[in-house]
Amino acid sequence: MKPVKTQQFAYQLQEFLNRVDQINEKVNPSYIKLKAALDDHKLAEMPDADFKEIAADFYDASEAYEKEALVLENLQVPVQLLGMKTNLVGYFHDYVLSTQEMAESLDPGKQQVAMAEFSKSEEEQEHFMAKINHTMTRILTAPGLRR
Repeated sequence: MKPVKTQQFAYQLQEFLNRVDQINEKVNPSYIKLKAALDDHKLAEMPDADFKEIAADFYDASEAYEKEALVLENLQVPVQLLGMKTNLVGYFHDYVLSTQEMAESLDPGKQQVAMAEFSKSEEEQEHFMAKINHTMTRILTAPGLRR
């Protein structure tokens, strides 16, 4: 197998990040709407169709993240970045699991949110995204990528 060039790997990582950002941008309005209803204790006043749409958006985002996790796992990596890529894959996998937990905390049939699971997922997503960002910075500033 032909070794992958560092610049090529960096480009593929940037493309991955762009797709993840697109998923985030798509689901963020639903998250903001749900979070506002929860913070204002007005979830019961939210129209049923809105809640179901939010739940669907959360599940769609979770599935999209899962697909991106597979793409990330299959990226070929320069040998010197193998450890950091392995860490990145692990952190992103954990992030995906936490988005699934958030989606599962919503019960569209009863229009309820399991708050303990929802809050735990929020914290985990923030934690793993910080680790992902830190690892990405390390990768993108690795020797051979700096100018």
